[in-house]
Amino acid sequence: MPSDERTRSVRELARRILRSRGVIIRHPSHLQIPEDLGVQISDLAPSLQFGVDFRGNDTDEVYFELIGESGGRICLNPPSLDEVWITPPIPVAFDEVVGQVLELARAGYPGCLGCGGPDAEEPWDEAGARIDLGLGC
Repeated sequence: MPSDERTRSVRELARRILRSRGVIIRHPSHLQIPEDLGVQISDLAPSLQFGVDFRGNDTDEVYFELIGESGGRICLNPPSLDEVWITPPIPVAFDEVVGQVLELARAGYPGCLGCGGPDAEEPWDEAGARIDLGLGC
């Protein structure tokens, strides 16, 4: 996955997470997770009050189920076009998403103007992102 295009998808998923009212992250049991992610986000952006719940699953995919917002997946096979698709390796991609969530929270997203990244003001086009990545739909 080209790094610029992957970064765009990671940023979009991070923005969706921070705009949501809560997130359930379903992950493989071998994945190391920051169980205090909700606390970290609240410490960086006290106005953001939402829960982060981690749950194991039996697949080798990570699902981000969001309240009030379409989520995303880190997986080999493309999910529906409603979800942001990020391809593996899972540990690297997961760390990128968590890092971007924390970076955006530190910047004040979503309550700030212009801090959501260079592509935050444009509508997200998941089909276009997949084509840009050479992954098709």
